Amino acid sequence: MMILLSLPLMLLQLVPPNDALNAITAEKLRTHIAVLSHDSLEGRGPASKGDAKATAYIVSQFKKFGLLPAGENGTYLQKVPMVGVTVDPKAALNISKGKQNVALAYSTDFVVATGIYEPTITITNAELVFVGYGIVAPEQQWDDYKDVDVRGKIIVMMNNDPSSDDPKFFAGKGRTYYGRWTYKYEIAAEKGALGAIVIHTTPSAGYRYEVIRNSWSREMFDLEEKSTAPALRLKAWTTEEATRKYFQLAGYSLDSLMKLAEERTFKPIPLGITLSTSMKTAIKRLETNNIVGKITGSDPVLKDQYLIFSAHYDHFGIGIPVDGDSIYNGALDNASGTSLMLNFAEIFSSVKEKPKRSLLFAAVAAEEQGLLGSKYFANNPTVPARQIAANINTDVINTVGPTRDIFFQGSDRSSLGNDLAMVAKEMGLTVRNDPAPEQGGFYRSDHFSFAKVGIPAMSMGSGRDVVGVDTAIVRMMRERGGKNYHQPSDEMYDDWNYNGALQQAEIVLRIAWRVANIIEMPYWNAGDEFGVVRRKSLEIPNSK
Repeated sequence: MMILLSLPLMLLQLVPPNDALNAITAEKLRTHIAVLSHDSLEGRGPASKGDAKATAYIVSQFKKFGLLPAGENGTYLQKVPMVGVTVDPKAALNISKGKQNVALAYSTDFVVATGIYEPTITITNAELVFVGYGIVAPEQQWDDYKDVDVRGKIIVMMNNDPSSDDPKFFAGKGRTYYGRWTYKYEIAAEKGALGAIVIHTTPSAGYRYEVIRNSWSREMFDLEEKSTAPALRLKAWTTEEATRKYFQLAGYSLDSLMKLAEERTFKPIPLGITLSTSMKTAIKRLETNNIVGKITGSDPVLKDQYLIFSAHYDHFGIGIPVDGDSIYNGALDNASGTSLMLNFAEIFSSVKEKPKRSLLFAAVAAEEQGLLGSKYFANNPTVPARQIAANINTDVINTVGPTRDIFFQGSDRSSLGNDLAMVAKEMGLTVRNDPAPEQGGFYRSDHFSFAKVGIPAMSMGSGRDVVGVDTAIVRMMRERGGKNYHQPSDEMYDDWNYNGALQQAEIVLRIAWRVANIIEMPYWNAGDEFGVVRRKSLEIPNSK
């Protein structure tokens, strides 16, 4: 009898109160988005005037809601030290074979960054070597380098990772971290290469070259960290068309080399051509901020554990003009996700009975530069890392309409997926698989920084089966969203349908309430690579 009576009470603790579920409105979402994506914030580029304005606004909201400071030194801020490097657009890559030469033009044919902070980056007649996918994955019995010495050379590699119908082989049609451009440069530096070029194709990247061009043809940022690790003098992308030109100069076909690279037996191929360049760079040491607030939990024991909400508040600032507009407002990406997180902060601060675990709200910086703000926080947390139970990230809201299904990036990797499944059942929704696994979305947003240090994490997504909206409108909205990605046209639109975002908000609130109240810590699924990190580096006892 006691069990039957206590069961409803137990279930009630896992469902947020109705006043919390009904607290977010379209108008509240619009209000924060309008402020953060306004032209006066100039696109919120890291360490810019717009960045400072966005920071001040978010801090003001945290104070208004009554959140406790959870940054550094009793403030809401955690300083993120960075280096900004701007490459002179007069830069060119000259690729030669004997007296023959192919000159690649900056922005049109290639974009480039560097890990060496010097005013001039000079490379003279460095040999180019094609290394396939540029992957070393012992667990897949895959090594594209085959112990070939690439020190002092420029390596050229394909984006993505090998594809197959076997989900155990590099995630099948999906993508692993080996397929991310960040990994490509990391392994190239580890191998001692002088530089690395990633070949852009739209299918392998998941987006047009214009996205990379607009992202990279400006000041580029990295964390300023004391490190003895090797760094690349040149980190570049070349377009598919430009790559075909210099491969032809070398006497090779890009298509034939890409085909060879699909085999485990592939070995690096010296291309018999060399690269020379002299690039002027402007270097700045600067700081941006992560903004962190806290709501203390109600349980005397569990309040020392944390569920952390994250959303990146930065975007690309002022960049290449498109149709006369040079401000990259970042309304959807990601003023919208930041707005949602601010609404969660307001709701949880206002409910009378707080959840058992404490809550952190982190507006993180420089995501568009390679998840830099969240990476810095994950490696330098303002609370003990082993006490962070989980991360829920909000990056882009659904402005198309409510759906019958739902997808959260990374939910299939940890017990957070069980919580999503329970909430979906409560709401009559179907949990769907990643609709675009080939784009490697798990590695492209801030939740990945938390996962890398072992914290169970997932990022809010949306469904595809839209309810109550004309099919033509759905198609138009999605096509416009894709066209606006990382463009100045990512602005607020009057025809946004916020009902999908309100549905997402309810899902996140329900999941967060469960995670913040269930006694057991979230855990990675058996065999997941990040579970090993959780046990070893965070020393979580009795983790699954």
